[in-house]
Amino acid sequence: MTNPLTMNRRQFVVATALVGGGLAVGLRPASAQFKLNREPFKAPPSAPTNGVDVTPWMMIMPDNTIVMRVAKAEMGNGALTAMPMMICEELECDWSKIQVEYADPNRSVRENNAYKSFGTFGSLSVRTSREYLQQAGAAAREMLKTAAAQQWNVPIGEIDAKNSILTHRPTGRTLTFGDVSTKAAAVKLAAEPKIKTPDQYTLMGKAIVKRFDTPVKVNGSAVFGMDVQVPNMATAAIRHSPVAGGKLKSFDFEAIKSRPGVIAASAVRVPGVREAVAVVADSYWNAKSALDVMPIEWDDGAGANFESGAVMKTALELLDQPGAVSRTEGNVDAALRSATKVVEAVYQTPYLEHATMEPLNATAEVKADRVDVWLGTQDAGSATTASAQFAGLRPDQVYVHNLFLGGGFGRRTGPEVALEAISLAKTVNRPVKVVWSREETTRQGAYRPLAVTKFRAGLGPDGMPVAMHIRTVSDSLMAKVNPNGFRQANDVDSTAVLWLKDAPYAIPNFQLEYKNSPTHLVIGFLRAPGTNQTVYMYESFLDELAAAAGKDEVAYRRTLLRDAKDPGFLKVLNEITDKSEWGKKTFPKGTAQGVGICEAHGSISGCVAEVSVTQDGSIQITKVDLAYDSGNIVNKSDVEAQAQSAVVYAQTALMYGEINFRKGRVVEGNFDDYQMMRIAEMPNVVTHHGALTGGTKWGGIGEIGVPPLFSAVTSAIFKITGKRIRSLPLKNHDLTWS
Repeated sequence: MTNPLTMNRRQFVVATALVGGGLAVGLRPASAQFKLNREPFKAPPSAPTNGVDVTPWMMIMPDNTIVMRVAKAEMGNGALTAMPMMICEELECDWSKIQVEYADPNRSVRENNAYKSFGTFGSLSVRTSREYLQQAGAAAREMLKTAAAQQWNVPIGEIDAKNSILTHRPTGRTLTFGDVSTKAAAVKLAAEPKIKTPDQYTLMGKAIVKRFDTPVKVNGSAVFGMDVQVPNMATAAIRHSPVAGGKLKSFDFEAIKSRPGVIAASAVRVPGVREAVAVVADSYWNAKSALDVMPIEWDDGAGANFESGAVMKTALELLDQPGAVSRTEGNVDAALRSATKVVEAVYQTPYLEHATMEPLNATAEVKADRVDVWLGTQDAGSATTASAQFAGLRPDQVYVHNLFLGGGFGRRTGPEVALEAISLAKTVNRPVKVVWSREETTRQGAYRPLAVTKFRAGLGPDGMPVAMHIRTVSDSLMAKVNPNGFRQANDVDSTAVLWLKDAPYAIPNFQLEYKNSPTHLVIGFLRAPGTNQTVYMYESFLDELAAAAGKDEVAYRRTLLRDAKDPGFLKVLNEITDKSEWGKKTFPKGTAQGVGICEAHGSISGCVAEVSVTQDGSIQITKVDLAYDSGNIVNKSDVEAQAQSAVVYAQTALMYGEINFRKGRVVEGNFDDYQMMRIAEMPNVVTHHGALTGGTKWGGIGEIGVPPLFSAVTSAIFKITGKRIRSLPLKNHDLTWS
């Protein structure tokens, strides 16, 4: 460690492990089962060099190793393991000899969209890829069996495939997949073979499979965008307009051009992205140091006086105005007038940043007839298309090399940082890595919008709701993504009303309204979009109704769910309450349980949180029981990891998350003022699989675990302190009690 300034992240991991002593035992070379393209900093070859492509999804080596191609991004979601599992379920191969690499979006362009979709968002990866990946595995199996039958001159019906071995049943003769892969690649099937149904699976949902990405992430050999180094590469630090919608007026390169390592400074104007200026240098340190002192003048524009407090005030005022009707049943006004008791509440949630651990970055090299881009992206396909359009080339002239993502959560779906890297690489005529600082990443976010919701419910003599009126206000994400589609939806933002609209609670008179409160801000999809706000609000209000009726909140939900068409709701509720021993435990004073349930992305999830609050207001979530009904699952270890991740993401937002604006500028910048939860705050998360309903249902997992934690915790807080939490985050509340 004599030269710490030149130490990269991987060297740091190894060095600190050695210093630490015990951890060094766990260090080993990168797993032989993960390959991030055979040449991770060059375009992948257009054809295999030492194996045979039986289909675009797999290459079979002579030694029977099978290289699986994965189009979906790996950002902790387990895609690099789950996607091959779906192929292997049908292929009948030896799982221990599987290797994985990212699919090449350039090849997909050249071969008529061979890899279907690269988009990794919306909890869509398994549920939209499963059938065609199973089909690819089944087709490859039948092609291999056909090749073996041809070699032996026997009927294909006499051939079995198992564990990468082809067996002729009558004679016991065997061939490996590798023995016939060349012949198999030439086979043309007359029809697509039938794929297995879940009751026939032997791998998916049955085994707990170790993930391919874990070893390389633990030992530091995993390659993220920030790790990229290419020959003759320069590095750029970038600064965007501090006010959304602002314009770059001028910058003074003369003031910094003689600073160490500085190569150039350039305005960066990418369509649809805030204007920026960047300094290019021989290292990020030199680029950032020069950028920090370079005189820059901005025209802040109309957003200069934007204040988040004023936005909240406006949104609250809009709650008194009628909105666009999203759902209406019965006669709400009449039912409220005749109700035995009326309960009202207003809930508020703030702007949120995605807070990915890896700041945004990309590296680009631009030539006359070719562009290479290295980055971690949630959609390598759209990055290819956008890069080609921006560079003025055909999509087949662009090579996007996807890498591990240091967090995505919806923030790495767009191509803006790739286009910035292309712009700068063209400016200096050499490869450029552009890096957003942590502060830049935080202050230039595509934020979850601020939202407020007003509930008014009427209870009957039995304490059950006879009517509910909901009005919710937020900036419309869908109006910004597709203004025409927003208008076609009668001015209702589909994400803003999730769960508010579709919760299957039996309430005979119901009306939901949405009111758009537009701003100039860039807003975007954040993990569990819509439901990460609405479930907290609705489920918390439901707890208020149960308390007003003098009923247990779980029993209250069971009654309201009695007519739910999907049996998964009650299965999930019963699973989490049974496994958490709801109502059976005796807790010390200052400890209580709370519950939450929701549906989105084709799945149902629920949780019971066990929470302790000391009399001085210190809070600890000690245990979270989570259950899902996604119908079916692929890998139990992925589900459990996603559940734990969801709790971390939700708990951080619950405790600390908020973005504030003062005079148009974001207040928060780094993790000192945009706090993440700490290791000591991590609860024991127990994932239960007993609620799965199977059948033909396939839902998403990655996002649905986030929403129910909020109300589960705030409900428990009320039981302990007597204080209703109607706004987040918790850091803004006094939780003391006596």
